[in-house]
Amino acid sequence: MPRYRRIRENGVTFIFKMDDDDPTLLHIYARHLTGIDDALDVWFGADASQTWNVARARYERFSKNHGLFWFWLDQQTEVVMVITCFKLED
Repeated sequence: MPRYRRIRENGVTFIFKMDDDDPTLLHIYARHLTGIDDALDVWFGADASQTWNVARARYERFSKNHGLFWFWLDQQTEVVMVITCFKLED
């Protein structure tokens, strides 16, 4: 079974890890009940803010409802590794 799922959207390739405990599920779904659409909404959302976390070597992007942690696998060809996507608490 593949360990990762690749999605191409608007010229960007997103890599999502499959869960170690249940490889039929995306890690972000198994851990946080979020999906690809949630991650893409944060990525492409005009209202999202983003910062670079130096200590963890990752970008942290937040919309009104979700957080997305990610890093470039290849910035030149726009390949992104999604670390996690989670719902923000109210």
